[in-house]
Amino acid sequence: MEGRMRPYLPELTIRDYNTYLWYLRGVRWQMRRSYGFYSCRLLQHNGVLFALLADSLAGRSATCVNQRLPGTLCYRQMMCQTQGIRLAAQVEVMMGWHKLQDRRWDELPLRSQLFRAVDHALLRRAYEKAVSENPALERLFGQEQAQAVVQMNLNAKNYGVAAEPMSNIYGALYSTLATDDPSQRKSMRYIGSCIGRVFYLLDKASRVEKDRKVGRYNVFLVNGINEKDAAMENARRQALAAANDLVRAYGMLDVKLNKSLIDNIMILGLRHAVDPLDAGNQPVRWELP
Repeated sequence: MEGRMRPYLPELTIRDYNTYLWYLRGVRWQMRRSYGFYSCRLLQHNGVLFALLADSLAGRSATCVNQRLPGTLCYRQMMCQTQGIRLAAQVEVMMGWHKLQDRRWDELPLRSQLFRAVDHALLRRAYEKAVSENPALERLFGQEQAQAVVQMNLNAKNYGVAAEPMSNIYGALYSTLATDDPSQRKSMRYIGSCIGRVFYLLDKASRVEKDRKVGRYNVFLVNGINEKDAAMENARRQALAAANDLVRAYGMLDVKLNKSLIDNIMILGLRHAVDPLDAGNQPVRWELP
């Protein structure tokens, strides 16, 4: 469950940058308030996009307030509680918890096993609370894990079949962010499926050498690709095709608020995650507060 959807900074306006930052702080504050301080370490930025999409597609304007940042004495502007932000906090906690389960204990060095044990002990209560608040979301994760086990046991060679479990769960997650309009839900499900496929391919390509050493299933290994560079090239080629499909479906959405920011994340941000757009792959970092 790797992968992060972030804005592409060089093409982001200051107004959109601030909006993204306010939502990021709002999701972090919600996680701290609802699930405890330690849950904030699970923040992977996907939840910020979930909150933005949920509020923007429904046309819900969030209120920016001055709140104390979790774990600090500093007060910063952030978006206050909205339905999208609460959902984003739940998604972040559940996705973070299930990410801890992606690696077997015997594949980890002793140091990582120790950190994993600490994370399990301190995050279990937050995870159980999120599940009690949104059991339907947890069922999605359970179904995805069961499907992934089936594909591993079958040693699926087809890339589309191997990526199907993650595509399905992202499709289901994104469809819950849409309004009651059936066409919008269909578009959002397809968009989520494309994003899930992109993340799966890139994640598996980056792990190909580690999976080969421990004898773990990897769709690239099954297809005879044993080197990381070759796997990444193959993954980028397929991921770019999925990203292009996403753009076509995204054009059919009716985004009522924050359209320029969401355009940046969904089009340029995803494209940059697949194949960096910066000259020489040099990251751009803004020094704004």
